[in-house]
Amino acid sequence: MAAGVVKFFNATKGFGFIAPSSGEPDVFVHASGIDSPEGVNDGDEVEFEVVTDRRSGRANAVDVRVTNRAPAKPQSAGRVASAKAPGESLGQAAGAVKWFNTTKGFGFIAPDAGGPDVFVHASAVERAGLRDLQDGQRLEFEVLSDPRTGKLSAANLRTQ
Repeated sequence: MAAGVVKFFNATKGFGFIAPSSGEPDVFVHASGIDSPEGVNDGDEVEFEVVTDRRSGRANAVDVRVTNRAPAKPQSAGRVASAKAPGESLGQAAGAVKWFNTTKGFGFIAPDAGGPDVFVHASAVERAGLRDLQDGQRLEFEVLSDPRTGKLSAANLRTQ
């Protein structure tokens, strides 16, 4: 078990880096490797296992657990909402998984009501207590709209 501090984590993109306490080079962490339901924030102290990615040969953090939360940082005036902001809720929807790639950590849901497909990230799948999604799987979910781009994403997934 290794220890370190979250150097940076982008919740929107679902990845970041941990600075190990041992002084080793920073370790990549994907959202799927985080065991904490609240996720991680910059400055959090964590414990984790290090595995080597078969394709890249780089160190990856898995089984990441927060041991000490960093104090919340106030946002400066005029600053755009952080990547951790979930976006505006457009309400509940139902639909079927169009496709989901566990390796890439994302996929899309085709809403029953029509309209554009809704992006779903692996972190939303994990927060729902699911391992992955199957093509055609029925879901109910909250639709969020990114305040900057207007793109739709799914949160609070529930199987039907």
